[in-house]
Amino acid sequence: MSQGHLANNRPKHKDSSEITVKRCAIYARVSSSENDGAALSAIEAQIQACKYYIQSQRGMGWELVEPIYADDGYSGGDINRPALRQLITDMEAGKIDAVVIQRLDRLSRSVKDMCDLLPLFTIPGISLISISQSLDSETSMGRLAIHLLTSFGQFERELAGDRTREKIATARANGKWQNNGVPLGYVLDTKQELQVDASESLTVQEIFRHFVKAKSIKELLKTLSDLGYRTKVRISKVGNKTGGNFFDSNALYRVLNNRMYLGEGFYNNEWHPSKHQPIIDRQLWDQMHAVLDGRARRKGKPTKPRDYAIFPLGDRLYWHDGRQYKMHETNERNGQRYRYYLGPATSEEKASNTGPPDLRTTEVHAKVISLLRKQFREPQEWLARISDEDKSGPEFEPTHVVETFEGIEHMWGHFWDITVAGTMRDLIDRAILYPDKLEIHLDIDGFSEWLQASLSMKTKSSKKSRA
Repeated sequence: MSQGHLANNRPKHKDSSEITVKRCAIYARVSSSENDGAALSAIEAQIQACKYYIQSQRGMGWELVEPIYADDGYSGGDINRPALRQLITDMEAGKIDAVVIQRLDRLSRSVKDMCDLLPLFTIPGISLISISQSLDSETSMGRLAIHLLTSFGQFERELAGDRTREKIATARANGKWQNNGVPLGYVLDTKQELQVDASESLTVQEIFRHFVKAKSIKELLKTLSDLGYRTKVRISKVGNKTGGNFFDSNALYRVLNNRMYLGEGFYNNEWHPSKHQPIIDRQLWDQMHAVLDGRARRKGKPTKPRDYAIFPLGDRLYWHDGRQYKMHETNERNGQRYRYYLGPATSEEKASNTGPPDLRTTEVHAKVISLLRKQFREPQEWLARISDEDKSGPEFEPTHVVETFEGIEHMWGHFWDITVAGTMRDLIDRAILYPDKLEIHLDIDGFSEWLQASLSMKTKSSKKSRA
């Protein structure tokens, strides 16, 4: 979001040169947790209160501007709200002088988000006014109070989150199932505890045994398909059916890496002995993972390690009409090599300086990394694309996942170049270049595998730090 200074272009009343019109926009919000039938009246109450306040200040030149900016069913911790985004756009365009809200938490409950938003209200000519808290961001005392109140709001959210996590951890420690979907091989009893399903447990055991023999995911997939094995069928509370499909690599990895089959449970960011009965014995588990670890070491040596380390978008960068970019490396100049993605421009396009341009790898990679890091900070869009089946693992706890993303984003500057290149290849299906922008399209399967690996690494790291 832009934070450049805006011109003070407030209009003045025709009948008075001394009273400057203050164009006031109203912002209102109710969260999804409040959206229970009373939400409409709640949002209307906010709007009405703000309108009355603006009317009371008409003598000071305050005037209501339309439209009303209202987000219905959005959390205060989520900054990606359509009405809020439009409000920010209109503020940056110089259409608004003040934003009037009923309470500060209607705007944001996150200290980080509020710190991002506050600069917009410190630009001369734009102010934030909370009517129930008597706050005005045009004053230094008002800005201090906003920071303090936002900090307390964040503290309350984190405290509530800690209580929720403690409750979940306690339930899991007592053998209660707390995840989205019961794993293949188990069913829930009336006490919300896991019990072995006789038929499904045999499928799990066969998957482990066949993999130890085949030593190949591809061969295992073919074997399971020939035998007619399918993923677990799950019925949601509203009756929606998922699963029951032939296994793919993601589904296999979820089974092969799930320590629940050893009789363990996941809580407090690590695995612990649990009360449910194991399906796989330790010997078979160790045999399978010896094979899996061996494959991972071999897989770490790509066919073209050098090309994909320095050209991670080598086969994934396209002009918006579908033409693919090519890799190019110049001869040494002054001891340096210059690397480019060559645009597939025709001779006519080159002559007229139109069409896909040649691009320095460093410039393209910097833009792609910036987009990836933005998604790490705001991962909800990506997470929404993961299937319910992919979210059924015990490590896939929303808070745990968000913390993992935040940690990766924070550590990004410490990654080796080859790690960054590998991450780009894991996550990006294709990067599409337009004359005025760059888009990245997620490889959903690669993202699922990458996320599982990241969650596993975070868990192992957390366990080592406690040791």
